[in-house]
Amino acid sequence: MKKLLVLVDFSAPSVNAVAYAAGLAQDKGFAEIVLMSNCFVPLFEQIVPNHDLLQMGEEEIDRRMESLMKQLLELKSEIGKQLPHGISVRIAIGTKPLLRSVVEEVTAESPSLAIIGTSRRAPGDDCSIGRQIIPLARVIPVPVLVIPPEARYQPIRSVLVAGTTEASTTLLPLLSDLEVIQYDPPQKEVIKGVLKAAADQQVQLIVALPRKHSFFYNLTHQNIMQGVVLNAAEPVLILK
Repeated sequence: MKKLLVLVDFSAPSVNAVAYAAGLAQDKGFAEIVLMSNCFVPLFEQIVPNHDLLQMGEEEIDRRMESLMKQLLELKSEIGKQLPHGISVRIAIGTKPLLRSVVEEVTAESPSLAIIGTSRRAPGDDCSIGRQIIPLARVIPVPVLVIPPEARYQPIRSVLVAGTTEASTTLLPLLSDLEVIQYDPPQKEVIKGVLKAAADQQVQLIVALPRKHSFFYNLTHQNIMQGVVLNAAEPVLILK
């Protein structure tokens, strides 16, 4: 069963990512959308009083969990109204540090794709999950789709593949029904080059290739990764 995992913190960018996931699920035949939030309370907060001399006790943790569950159920109900019969929506709440919770959920449920909204292009929106995009992209073992706040789902017809010409041949079976526009920029102008090429070609998606075929090789070029992912007006798919 094809699943989408969407990370949600109820900021506008993450809710927009849920709406994008709903459109993608209908268009590409996904059977389930998993809405995942996190409710991790560090031990420090449970031991050391805050500035109001209050400690985070079990009752307060339970209230926080109940509030989060209520929000997730409301979002599930809202998004479920937009989906046809046959696409289910499930909720999940992690209780460990964010990266560990997400990796455990991905390992247990084996989604085909993880979706994260980013607030970089809408700085007025506080998106706690979006601020962790780079670390999350490094540890999540399945492809990651990053959704900018202004992106609305539209059927994907053409994609910009950011990588070497050799890699296009490898990727073509995955994108057989799409127009693939190859772009292998000079190292000195990677960020501006990719963003400009995507805008000029009016693509619906930027694809970052994995391993040796990509300038994101092992995601070690973090400045390049951040520059493209956090500034693109189009969704960016990071393959693994």
